[in-house]
Amino acid sequence: MKSAGFVVGAGLAALAVWLFYALTTVRDDDLLAAVLGDHCLPYVQSGPAPFADMGRAPGVYDAIEPREGVSDGAARLIHDGRFVAQWGIYDGLRFCEVKSTSASVSPTVFEVEPSGFIPRYTELIAPFAPLVPDVETLRDGPRSIGWYGADRAPTEGLRVLMVASPGRVASVLAVAPAHD
Repeated sequence: MKSAGFVVGAGLAALAVWLFYALTTVRDDDLLAAVLGDHCLPYVQSGPAPFADMGRAPGVYDAIEPREGVSDGAARLIHDGRFVAQWGIYDGLRFCEVKSTSASVSPTVFEVEPSGFIPRYTELIAPFAPLVPDVETLRDGPRSIGWYGADRAPTEGLRVLMVASPGRVASVLAVAPAHD
């Protein structure tokens, strides 16, 4: 009887631990969506500083080389140093860039669900602007993917660029004219 009670108790404890892990784990897809939808796109459109309560400023030993010539911006190491975020105004453009670092021991890319990637992020971008992707699906190997205004040149207005391959995103960049 004691054995049966122990097995049932251990099984319930294992189920509780599994449920806790499943309900509290944040996937990289969620992190990428938050970086883009909660920080970068709002910043390039209206200017509130992104990543205000996240991460830390890069230090001397972090081997991070922020873009030079940026005004009204900053850089932060986010998500346990896996990524560096930089934002500001550069050459007349308000930009927000998040890219992987090589200093982290964790995966240095956003590991995302490859199925439906383009439509999923097109839908995430849609409330900010009616941007269209330049490709329908991700292909093998890292590729640059862009979302641009359907009625504009690729160098005008709000745009989003990612370096991605199926299941992985190494960087994301959102830019818009600083005067918009």
